[in-house]
Amino acid sequence: MTRHFPLLALILLGMNIAGAQVPIPKADSVSSIRGLSLAGYPYIFYSPETEFALGGALVATYRTTDSLKAKPSNFTLSGYYSVKSQYDIYFVPEAFFEEGKYYLTGFIDYGRYVDKFWGIGNDVPDIPEAPYVRTFLAVNVDFQVRIVEELKIGLNYDFNTTTMTDKQANPFLLADAVTGSNGGLSSGLGISLSYDKRDNVFWPSAGLFYKLNTVQCIKWLGSDFEFNRIIVDLRQYIGLGEGSVLGVNVYGNRVAGPTPFYQMPLLGGGYIMRGYYLGRYRDNYYVAAQAEYRWMFARRWGVIAFIGAGDVAAEMSGFQIKYFKPNAGFGLRFALDPEEKLNVRVDFSYGRDAQGNPIKGIYFNVKEAF
Repeated sequence: MTRHFPLLALILLGMNIAGAQVPIPKADSVSSIRGLSLAGYPYIFYSPETEFALGGALVATYRTTDSLKAKPSNFTLSGYYSVKSQYDIYFVPEAFFEEGKYYLTGFIDYGRYVDKFWGIGNDVPDIPEAPYVRTFLAVNVDFQVRIVEELKIGLNYDFNTTTMTDKQANPFLLADAVTGSNGGLSSGLGISLSYDKRDNVFWPSAGLFYKLNTVQCIKWLGSDFEFNRIIVDLRQYIGLGEGSVLGVNVYGNRVAGPTPFYQMPLLGGGYIMRGYYLGRYRDNYYVAAQAEYRWMFARRWGVIAFIGAGDVAAEMSGFQIKYFKPNAGFGLRFALDPEEKLNVRVDFSYGRDAQGNPIKGIYFNVKEAF
């Protein structure tokens, strides 16, 4: 753990720089709650996917009312460059219109990724030839309309174009043994359904958020591949008093049809199953669950602890609880905007792979993992 301390000090320096915010109230505003608030911060981090990287982010929140109960619109623009000559520029909007009647979210993601592919399955062994390089542009747009109370339904569009710039020595890609080994374009439409009863979009202390998302990639939309995806994301939050919250998250992802290997359900990353390299295990089905205890012990500072488990399988019948991969960890929080409860986070996570070897990861990001 001692090798993490210099990194943590730099992260905390970035947090302190980020503390300066620029509220830009509307001309007719009578409260600092209403209007635009901007926060920017630099950061240095390490994750299993990027190794050491330097980046920065700009986070904006906007309210059209003076009520903190109204969900604020927000967007995040971030980017980084890593020691692996890897880069990524990421834009995520989340907008509420007419007091939440209309909801728009999605992302635009562009980058060069020095990735790894070990094969498909829940027990694929580690291989030294796993690395390869790809460039990509991914766009997702999800627009929903409220039906009743907090239940919304809408349309979801998903686009991805990927180029394999260097297959290196990866045996699966050199042999064209998997769908997408030469990259390609996917384009699809689907239905999205959500029910949002969270009391805060950034740091919920009560309520729930349920979402169902489907996409069908079809050739008449320009797609090189024809496959479909269903994602179920269920989140529940229980307030424990004194700034303490227990969050529970259950996640499922399924694809059917000839799916590019880089768009299959991927276990790992910085949001669920933290500690595992994103895509270390992948298959047609992916299920995972996690629970997280959160405590803001001061106006700007907080800590969390989490535990979870998950796995992938070719079919639903292929899941066996005894083989699920575990993860657990802890993290530190710093509030960029204490009023909106918008935090940056650093998480330390640990797990164990299919062969029983210990793994670990460090993640730095804005907003909570779920």
